[in-house]
Amino acid sequence: MYKKIILILIIISFVWIWKDYKKIDTGFVNQSSITYNYDNLNSNFIKKVHNLINSTYENFLFNNIDKHKDYWKIEDKFKRDNLPNFKILKSDKNFTESITELKNTGISWYRSHGNNSSNRFSSLKKINKNNAKDLKIAWTFEHEGFLNDIQANPIVVNGIIYTPITGGYIAAIDGTNGNLIWKSKQYGNFVAKRGLLYYHSNINDEPSKLFFSNRERLICINALDGKPIETFGKEGRIRTGLNVLTPVIYKNNIIIVTWDHAVEVYDLTNGKKKWKLKYKKDINTRVGGKKFINDGYNPWGGISLDDKRGILYFTTGNPHYYFDGTQRPGDNPSSNSIIAIDLNEKKVIWRFQETSHDIWNSDIPSPPILSSINVENKKIDIVLAPTKRANTLILDRISGEPIFDFRYRKVPTSKVRGEKTSPYQPFLDLPEPFGKNEFFYEDLWSYDLEKLEVLKEKYKNHKVGFYNTYEINKKNLQYNFNGGAEWMGASVDHKKGIMYVTSNNIPWETSIDQIEDNSSDIPSYSSIFQRALDEKGFPITRPPWGTITALNLNTGKIIWQVPFGEYEELSKIGVQITGTENFGGVTGSEGDILFATGTLDKKFYVFDSSNGSILYSKKLPFIGSAPPTTYSVNGKQYVIIHSTGGKTLETGYPDLVETGNKIVSFSLN
Repeated sequence: MYKKIILILIIISFVWIWKDYKKIDTGFVNQSSITYNYDNLNSNFIKKVHNLINSTYENFLFNNIDKHKDYWKIEDKFKRDNLPNFKILKSDKNFTESITELKNTGISWYRSHGNNSSNRFSSLKKINKNNAKDLKIAWTFEHEGFLNDIQANPIVVNGIIYTPITGGYIAAIDGTNGNLIWKSKQYGNFVAKRGLLYYHSNINDEPSKLFFSNRERLICINALDGKPIETFGKEGRIRTGLNVLTPVIYKNNIIIVTWDHAVEVYDLTNGKKKWKLKYKKDINTRVGGKKFINDGYNPWGGISLDDKRGILYFTTGNPHYYFDGTQRPGDNPSSNSIIAIDLNEKKVIWRFQETSHDIWNSDIPSPPILSSINVENKKIDIVLAPTKRANTLILDRISGEPIFDFRYRKVPTSKVRGEKTSPYQPFLDLPEPFGKNEFFYEDLWSYDLEKLEVLKEKYKNHKVGFYNTYEINKKNLQYNFNGGAEWMGASVDHKKGIMYVTSNNIPWETSIDQIEDNSSDIPSYSSIFQRALDEKGFPITRPPWGTITALNLNTGKIIWQVPFGEYEELSKIGVQITGTENFGGVTGSEGDILFATGTLDKKFYVFDSSNGSILYSKKLPFIGSAPPTTYSVNGKQYVIIHSTGGKTLETGYPDLVETGNKIVSFSLN
């Protein structure tokens, strides 16, 4: 009798464990709907048991199997030394001729970043370089009682602004006076984190709708009153993978890309799942005794759509964990990449990776932008993305091949046990880099010569160099941890083929430490990083610290570059304008001007797009936290800016950054 009870208990326990490991996710076109994985576990007890068994097995492999023990040797520097210093991916010049006539966005702004091409450039010109000096604040919207950082570029249709506002709401605001028309129910601070989309149906009596993501939900609300569209999923929402990006619409589908490494396609009307595509291959193996890490690679920069060809483009982040790549040998394909998906064939058609085996936090954070340029007297369709490494990837939209020869430079090996670095990383001639991506000791700078000598002494033993690797008990100085370019991306003029991009040149002190772990014989590491600032909070490197750059996409050459932002304290003692770290963005218009915000001085700027000279500036209540939007109502042009501070800047400059709750509108009298 007891044996039967014990057997039944064993069977029940086995079934319980088996079910907890199992996840059913239907609709995939390129993988099984059923997966068995540690990440699926819900039971904390099973997780603890799993981790104990896994740790025991890791130690066994490390101590008894030579290939796992040998994995943790320091990589061979001499093999690397014998490689050529450079290699070049030659452009074959067999580019795809353009079939699209992309236009800059007009009086309305239907999708965050303007449209499906994400070029964030306006055709409006009532405000132009001749009258920008006469701009005035038209109105200010304040959401009382709430403070938080808004990072979404607002949309505007028929004079009504639709945007997330502080407190986790979506709001409709009268674009002429800033009056609140309606406010949705509260969704939380991730609502429409990076944007939203307006959709108007041609079906009679069907209301106009707003679509946006809220982490694991895709939400649809009525544009007239902000109430959920009950016929879309359950009460206006459907369950998805984690997602923070602006959706796109193709045919009768609403499409997102999620942190489950999947493109997800749903019915536009009722929200029913149609299909899903995994864009990254999972690797189930062990390296050095440990399980291969599949985490990261997340799409958080943005997505764009070539709706004539049915091709979706998105950018991806770095693999985990920051500076420790020991558990993910190889190039880690699909990370740090632009990826193209054929929506009709339901397949990945190409991937292009910038940084391979990233151990520098060099993800591609900006939305891919679709445009067309002229090369050798032929108009070709391209996709481009400015990157944290201050590179501009410009690729043929169909083949994914670079338009310009893509040069790579040999990089150092690592002295961290178990690290297997890639031998080459991008080192571009064209397009010309718009910022710094290699720290030199000569970069050390201070407004005070005595302080400069102190800095030289403090940092004399730090490692520097091009894609420099890490070493236990040694610190590095590097750029690009928070840009180059960041999630705001760039503004591209389709007519002229010019990209305007905000950028940072901020030095970071970085290092990797070995973690003391008595439960394991295998090395494990933690990543440490902070901005390298002096005692007054100024970056320790030679300015400019923030810039705006105009880049000719047809030639890859920089047209002009100017500092972006000002430290008045330094200007008063005669230091030339340095620029500041910035997280707001730039939006251009055919009035030959650029609207820009996000600097530590809290200012809204208007620049002459032909030469970068400042035409107008105005201090905001709080730092501009998202790219400006410009629109027209009854023939009058407006510019709006979210003035809510910025969490990323606040971590580095707590004395300069406050969190806010305003939207500020500018216009001419």
